[in-house]
Amino acid sequence: MKIPKAFVLGGTSGLGLELAWEGYRRGIAPIVAGRTAKNFYPHAFFPPNARPFTLDLTDNASLLDIKELDNEPIDYFLWVAGIFERQPIKSMTLEDIDRMIDTHLRGPTKAIKMFYEHRKNPAHMIVVASSSSWRLRKDETLYCALKAGKAAFARNFAEEVHRGGSGGKVTLINPGGIRTPNFWKGLGQDISGYMDPKAVAKIIWDKALSQEKVFDEWQILRNDDGTPNVQNGPKVPEVIH
Repeated sequence: MKIPKAFVLGGTSGLGLELAWEGYRRGIAPIVAGRTAKNFYPHAFFPPNARPFTLDLTDNASLLDIKELDNEPIDYFLWVAGIFERQPIKSMTLEDIDRMIDTHLRGPTKAIKMFYEHRKNPAHMIVVASSSSWRLRKDETLYCALKAGKAAFARNFAEEVHRGGSGGKVTLINPGGIRTPNFWKGLGQDISGYMDPKAVAKIIWDKALSQEKVFDEWQILRNDDGTPNVQNGPKVPEVIH
């Protein structure tokens, strides 16, 4: 019996790791990709059937290693990788800007090119962006811009997939605040009322696995009590008035 596989880009911590675990619970074997993947494996934090794949999104030589997967049937590509900076653009260093762009967009775009270039089976792409792709956030200009770019990439890549006749699908997920401590580390952010990453991971897999269309978009927003509020379709970007 064939066991489905999922390549989880940014799966070593936070929501990415929860998605790997939720995939495992559904009989899907995760390939956990991240800069420190092999450093932490084997480890009780990783699903028993997980496979580490060391990948540095800021290093072209590391990205070329994705070619190793060309002949391996992989059913899902989860794009979760990201880091967070909250400061005005004028206060960021050039290195801060490079790191953000490389991790959120430039590196993943190269990884996707390498992954899909010679792929024979139509892997279903699950893109985890953010409600920040359409929200107006204080001192998060670059982060919001990169999340908006990620969402635009997902919508347009779905058109490429459809036009190519591969039978592949793209699911775009825009979640709100999630209770993942490492993501918010050092910011003094109160995340006690944020959503449970396990609950969010379950919703993401539910929506992706039940998808019949080439493309679908979901918002996972936060109710006052911290529970997920799931909505279908895109949102109009907020603007200052």
